[in-house]
Amino acid sequence: MLCKGFIQVDRTFYLGSHISKTSTYGGDIYEVRLQISKDNTGNWWLKVRDKDIGYFPAALFSILYEADQVGWGGYTVTPAGTTSPAMGSGYYPDEDVTHASYFKFIKYLNIIREPYDPFPFIVDSYNDAPKCYGLTNYEDKRKDLGYFFQFGGPGGNCRS
Repeated sequence: MLCKGFIQVDRTFYLGSHISKTSTYGGDIYEVRLQISKDNTGNWWLKVRDKDIGYFPAALFSILYEADQVGWGGYTVTPAGTTSPAMGSGYYPDEDVTHASYFKFIKYLNIIREPYDPFPFIVDSYNDAPKCYGLTNYEDKRKDLGYFFQFGGPGGNCRS
């Protein structure tokens, strides 16, 4: 709830809520389907598991006609002066989705709402703590996962 103005319309899921079932390294995998899209009135909707949860009203984006950048990823938070926690399972990407966190079947919708894979030549990867976390973009290397990437790592003293 760091972004003011979000209007919750369904309480099944809410921003900042605790996830009760989590995947384990080499074990059970739990996935959550997410979608963010703009409707005909300019509102930006969050959909979780095919259910509209809420939206950011168009009035918050007075100059945003369409998004020209999209991002996926993760981050960790810790008090200043302490070591960074593990991200995801605590393991680096290795193309095995039972090991590290991932996003799969990544798509974006164009202006007429057709789904497309991200174009490899315009995808940037950003990792501000490579000593502690990994990020690997596998693009569409595996058809069973579509366009996908993995991220995560053990954490630790990332800034030294």
